[in-house]
Amino acid sequence: MSSPTPAARPNPGASRALLNRTSGERDATPPQETPKRKIAPNRNHHCKSRRGGLALAAVLGIAAATTPAVAVAQPIGQCTPPSETPVTTASWAQERMAADRAWPLTRGDVIVGVVDTGVSATAPALSGAVLSGTDLRGGPGNGDCFGRGTFLASLIAARPSSDPHVPFAGVAPEAKIFPVRVSDDPPKIQDHAGLANSIAKGIKAAVDGGARVVAVGLVATLDMPDLRAAIAYASERDVLVIAPAAVPKKGQLAFPARIPGVLAVAPVGPEGPVQSPTYGADPAIAAPAQQLVGVAPQGAGHRLSSGNELSVAYVAGAAALVRAYHPALPAPEVAARLLNAADHPSTPLPNEVIGYGVVDPFAAVTTIPNTDPPATPLPEALAVPKPAVPDPAPATRALWLAGALAAAALLLAGPVIAAAARRRREN
Repeated sequence: MSSPTPAARPNPGASRALLNRTSGERDATPPQETPKRKIAPNRNHHCKSRRGGLALAAVLGIAAATTPAVAVAQPIGQCTPPSETPVTTASWAQERMAADRAWPLTRGDVIVGVVDTGVSATAPALSGAVLSGTDLRGGPGNGDCFGRGTFLASLIAARPSSDPHVPFAGVAPEAKIFPVRVSDDPPKIQDHAGLANSIAKGIKAAVDGGARVVAVGLVATLDMPDLRAAIAYASERDVLVIAPAAVPKKGQLAFPARIPGVLAVAPVGPEGPVQSPTYGADPAIAAPAQQLVGVAPQGAGHRLSSGNELSVAYVAGAAALVRAYHPALPAPEVAARLLNAADHPSTPLPNEVIGYGVVDPFAAVTTIPNTDPPATPLPEALAVPKPAVPDPAPATRALWLAGALAAAALLLAGPVIAAAARRRREN
């Protein structure tokens, strides 16, 4: 994900242009006229035509006149500026998740660790949701210069707005966020061995901070013993770790997603799986990652952003709902419930692109799994009785009866026959 930019109030033409631009384009000042812009090479997202952009706007349900600026990268040393433009219609991802169906049962009142760039405690949508957390360099983690950690946290736990015209809320709006700042500028990270070790420290810090679910927004491409030890540490303490399965370049590996016990998440967009995904781990489940609405570290407005790593937020939010409603379930069973309740594809499972399917928060909370062991059928007596030996008495009696009848007939007919013979002789 790119760091968010300020929400300008562009004119209608500029609004449509913003919708047509990719997440990698800069937007330092609010545009007055929008010339065609070149797309930088090797982007994961494709620029769409003006007509396609308007169609996407319709899917997202965002009025052109109030569209927040697309999240873009910030110059080195520049923090994400405030966002003041609210989105007044639910995004495609929020409608797809439909987590509010589960809120009469649970709102996810557990602690969720976010291991990324920190999380801003001053973001209005996260008011009261962000704990002090920790910065691996020292101090608390409840500030965020880059903005991605705050965006992730908003997808997980943003509180509903008091404005009835603003529908945005996180999947688990009563979850608490334990923020861990690993980096202020993830795109600049070059030392992936060091990153893996830092993620390990972040996971352990979140576990020690009381998290029952840990969402990792960073991807290391190297496996390190400390990272495996951190996953084991979380597992021993019944904490579910969730991480992105996608990597920036083909041939790279994704850690911690490749480590057993970690729930690896694949990204999907409004139209389904992302085009030509590059995975460094086999995905177990999928969640929205493109054209998402979230919040910036400052301001009461919203941001649009895309990034494969953002998919972990929806799965983490669903896991928080499950853990709050089924507090006795151990982490492996929480993961199994998420997979079993997912919106399965029609292919054999797991699917190589989206694993067991797109996460379904409501189904994960409410599905009653069949835990009864298979019934063992009782043995049946299959012996076939032998046929009875035929009784000869009826046949014998029938023969005697036939003989008696024949004899009686002869006795009765004898005189008649003799008289007839005498008459023939006399004649």
